[in-house]
Amino acid sequence: MEVKKADAGSLCNYEVLTLLNELKDSTEINSKSGNQFATILYEASQYLQNITEGQTEQDVRSLLTALLHFPVQLTHDEKLMIVNTPPRTALELSLILHNYDERLSEEEVEKLLNIIAPYCS
Repeated sequence: MEVKKADAGSLCNYEVLTLLNELKDSTEINSKSGNQFATILYEASQYLQNITEGQTEQDVRSLLTALLHFPVQLTHDEKLMIVNTPPRTALELSLILHNYDERLSEEEVEKLLNIIAPYCS
């Protein structure tokens, strides 16, 4: 496999799961290496199904829209991590956001956690 454009963008876990499911449906498996590929597809999709359980495309869109309107600018990677593993506590949030204590006040932390809370499984 060859990477055509390494900086094209990052996908959230839900998007990767959707792509894997489309690939499973459209791929015909014939050879021995094809069986290994099918196993990889199956295992990866099972893992992603478990960690994205209950998450829908609309949930991802709504959360990203809510984060877009948050007064503190978040990077693309920070938003991606929030979508993939929604933090439930200030400690979890501090592990995701760069310079967390310098960028956010306690009130902003609470506001951000309240924005994220409906999307936590």
